[in-house]
Amino acid sequence: MDRFELAWAAGFFDGEGWANAARRADRRTVQPQARVNQADPNGIPEVLLRFQRALGGLGRIGGPFVKDGRKDLYRWEVSSRGDVEVLHHLLLPCLGQVKLDEFANALGRSAARSRNPDSDPEWVAWAAGLFDGEGWASMWTHRSHEGYLSAEVGVGQSSGDGRPEVLARFASVVEVDHTYGPYEQEGATMPVYKLKASAQRDIEAVSSKILAWLSPAKRSDLELVIEILRSQPALPRGNPAWGNRKTHCIRGHEYATARIRPYKSRGVGVQRRDSKQCLVCVREQARARREKKKRSTADDDRRSLSDVRTRYLLK
Repeated sequence: MDRFELAWAAGFFDGEGWANAARRADRRTVQPQARVNQADPNGIPEVLLRFQRALGGLGRIGGPFVKDGRKDLYRWEVSSRGDVEVLHHLLLPCLGQVKLDEFANALGRSAARSRNPDSDPEWVAWAAGLFDGEGWASMWTHRSHEGYLSAEVGVGQSSGDGRPEVLARFASVVEVDHTYGPYEQEGATMPVYKLKASAQRDIEAVSSKILAWLSPAKRSDLELVIEILRSQPALPRGNPAWGNRKTHCIRGHEYATARIRPYKSRGVGVQRRDSKQCLVCVREQARARREKKKRSTADDDRRSLSDVRTRYLLK
C-alpha cells in the first residue's frame, strides 16, 4: 500500500468518517463499525472508490440511498471487529485525535495520541484528503467592483471544544491560517469553525501545496478559481465612492501642496509604504498641543503653593 495514499485516506476520514460501536438486538456484545458517507447525483463518488483503493480494497460501498430533495447518498463501511481493527491500524499514523478517540471507544481500548504535522510530504497528502472531504472553492460577484469576481477557498469542521485540531493541522501544512468561528449552522450538532483563504496569494499558497493530491472534483474547482483570478486585471485598491484616490484631506487641504509624509518603519526590514497623512493637519495639531502645554504651565506658575498642594491631595 502507498503510504501517501493512506495519509490522504486518513485526512479524508478525519473530514467525513466516523467510528462507533453499535448494539444489535440479535447480539450479546456491541459491534464496532466505521463509515464514510458521500453524496453524488452521478453514481458512486470517485473519492469513495479512491478511499477503498488506498485501503487495499477493504470495506464495501453501498447505495444509492435516495431521499426527496437530496442528492443520492453512498457510503463506504466496515462492520466487523477485524475490519475495524485493520482500518484503525492503516489510518493511525496521520489520524486526528477526535477519530482516534472514536476508534478507541468502538474497540474498547485506550486511545492513541495524534501526531503534529512535520516536513514529511505525507502531511500534504493528509491535508488534500481533508480538503477532499470538507473543503470548498467558490466565487461570487465582487461587492464593489463591477466585472470582478471574489473567491474563497476553505475547510470547515465542527467542534464542541474550541478550534478543531484538524484545522490547526491543515493551517500548519498549507502555511495559511485564517480560522473563524464558532458558528451556529443548521444541521450541525456542534459549533462550526472555518479556515478560509480569500486573498489571491493565500489561495495560490493553498493550491501549490495540495493540488497534486486532490481528487478530480475538488482539483477542478480549485484550478478554475485560480484560472479566473489570474485572468482578472489587477484590482484597484478601495472604492472611489468611499474616498479612494482622493486629492484632499477631510479638512480640505490639498495633498499635492501639503506634501505626503512617507511612512518610516520602526522595525528592522519592514518595507516602506505610502501614507496619505496631511502635513498641514499634522503641523496644526502639533501647534495646538504645544499651545495647550504652554497654557497649562503658565497656570501652574500662577497658582500658590497651598493651592497646588490642595489640588494634589484631592486627586
